[in-house]
Parts: sequence; C-alpha cells; structure tokens
Amino acid sequence: MSKPEYLYHYTSIEGLAHILESRQIRFSRLDLLDDVTEGQSQDAVDWRKYYFVSCWTAEEEESIPLWSMYTPDMMGVRIKLPLSMFKTHIIDHSELPRFIQLADTSKAPPGAKIQIRCLMPYEKLHGEDYFVMNTCFRDEVWPSKVEYTDDPTLLNQNLIKYNKETDTTSISSDEIAKYKKKVWSFQYEWRFKIHCFNAAPRSLKSKMPNDSYNELMLRELRNFEKGVSQEYFFMDLDDLIFDSLEVVLGPKVDSAHKIIVNSLIQNFCSKAKVSPSRLTGQIR
Repeated sequence: MSKPEYLYHYTSIEGLAHILESRQIRFSRLDLLDDVTEGQSQDAVDWRKYYFVSCWTAEEEESIPLWSMYTPDMMGVRIKLPLSMFKTHIIDHSELPRFIQLADTSKAPPGAKIQIRCLMPYEKLHGEDYFVMNTCFRDEVWPSKVEYTDDPTLLNQNLIKYNKETDTTSISSDEIAKYKKKVWSFQYEWRFKIHCFNAAPRSLKSKMPNDSYNELMLRELRNFEKGVSQEYFFMDLDDLIFDSLEVVLGPKVDSAHKIIVNSLIQNFCSKAKVSPSRLTGQIR
C-alpha cells in the first residue's frame, strides 16, 4: 500500500501551543478514544489498554466533520506535517535486558559497542510498568491506514492464536486498532500505533541481579490482566520538520485567535506557513 507524503491533524489552538512548545505529539491509550467500540476482541485480554494511537488524515481537502469534532466550535487549527515527522534516538544496546532484541547483533565482533536507532529514547521505551515493542515502528505499519467495515469477524477477532503443531502462541498485533465501523469512514484516518506490554520497573534494573531482573521482566511480559497504567505517550518530533509546518486556521476563528496563532508561529517556528480556511465565511 502506498503511503501519503503528508498527514493532517485537527486540534485546538491550545493543542497547537503544546505541540510547538514541547515539540511532541501526544498518543492516547485506545480505550480513551471517542469510538468506544474499537479495539474489542474475542480474547480475554483488553488490548485497548496496551495500545496508544495518534490520529491523522491524509485528505488535503478540509473536512467539516473533523473541524466540528476536533476543534472547539471550528475555532482551532489543522496542521500539516510530513509522514516522517518523528525524531530518531540512539540507544546503547547494553542498556536493554538481554532477551529484548531491537536489532540483529549476531555479526557484531565481541565487545563491540552497539548502538541502535529507535523512535523512542530508552527511558520512554521502558517505563515503570511497560515496555514498548519496537516492532510497532516498522515501516509497513508506521503509520497504518484505518480500514472501515461492519464485518463483526474483523471488528471483534480472536487475536491470540495457538498452533498445536509447533506448540506456540502468537498475537496478531497488527490487527489491533486497524478496523473501525463504517460510520467513522468520514475520517479517512491514518494512525501511528504504539504497542506495549507490562514490564518490570526500569528503576529496579540496577538494583537487582541480572538473572532475577530478567526473570521478573519475563513474568511481567506474560501478564495480560492489568493493562498499562500510562494513559498517554509523547513522541518527540524531528526539529527539522517545523520549517515546513503548515497551519490552516479554523473556519470560525476571529481576529484574536489569529493573533494568538501568529504569535505562536513567530515564537516557535517562524518559517511555518499560516493560511485561512477555504471554508471561512461559508459556515454559520
């Protein structure tokens, strides 16, 4: 599937201020989103408590429903950013628990200092009760296009599958948060998805023998009962993308809102472009 070059995100002026000041995008846990039915499955696990998403659209044409739902009284903004908007971090391989593999290091010479490129720094990748699965950053699923369907076999799947021949269990993780009901099709949504598991606290790593910590880590990774306590993630944006940022003002913004937005742009990313909505004056 071909991917768009740019994505669009509707938000409030306050949301724009947070993005510009922090240079981050917020990811919300799936069970906190507006569609209360998505992310369900036939499994005993509530997968919504292990997935975080940031929602975008690839539609260049402005959407009245999106203006209405995701900006206050259509007085927010729409931002445009390139698909590869997130910052790359360097992780020292020695920081990782030995059974966590973020890259193939089998050909590295003994004693080599190995560094891995990742879209999260290690302190975010491994929190106090979670570990982010680096596989969610694969090019083929980062981001992924939402598919709209009313087929209950897709909306409510068995995602945990046991193979008797190999005596192994697998999770169809890419299927989670992939489908929404057709009533949401007006969103034309693309989403970035972060997938977590429960994990041993990172703060204990230096306070326990390696074998004991690894045993605790494995035990927590197998625990699917409690979910991840974290409700949001904040992903760092690449500093370079702010020069090409484009902001469209909401259809009902007034002169005060324009002053605020222009001030934010001047203060945080003076090369960004601000333009009025094509719907200005057309909506009462």
